Amino acid sequence: MPRGLYYIGVVFGTCYSQCLFLAVAILTMNKFDRHILDYLVANARLSNAEIARQIGLSRTAVANRIRKLEKQGVIQGYYAQLQQSDNSVSAYFHLNFSHGSCEDLVAQIAIISQVRECQSAIGDIDMIIYAQAQSLEEMEEVRLQLEKLPRLTSITTKAVYKKLLSR
Repeated sequence: MPRGLYYIGVVFGTCYSQCLFLAVAILTMNKFDRHILDYLVANARLSNAEIARQIGLSRTAVANRIRKLEKQGVIQGYYAQLQQSDNSVSAYFHLNFSHGSCEDLVAQIAIISQVRECQSAIGDIDMIIYAQAQSLEEMEEVRLQLEKLPRLTSITTKAVYKKLLSR
């Protein structure tokens, strides 16, 4: 099984001690924890018994380790990944704002049903939004809604041509 990448997504304005706790939790993982995460990233529906067989631990030990990783916030949820229809369109929007916190805008962005992810960024852009729509026209509506956000100074759309890797 290939090794996965483990990282912490830090959003500005969150509690420093919580971010530090997550960093310590990830740094203190041993090889069994990393193997469990590798298997769950590849297939979150694997049973504890199957993971236990693959890594050489008991089912109870695997269940306890998964519970610990969930409690520490390393595992934050399990999701179904849906196949996009052939006609659907995906895009990333890069947004910049004049001032203030991006977190203040999340509630307004969350009501746009096509938005799948919203991330604060460091560098030449302030926020990255990933959206999926059923047509180019619908994606244009998403962009028009985003253009109405307060303090927006620029928006760039990056249409996805083809997904090459998804985990």
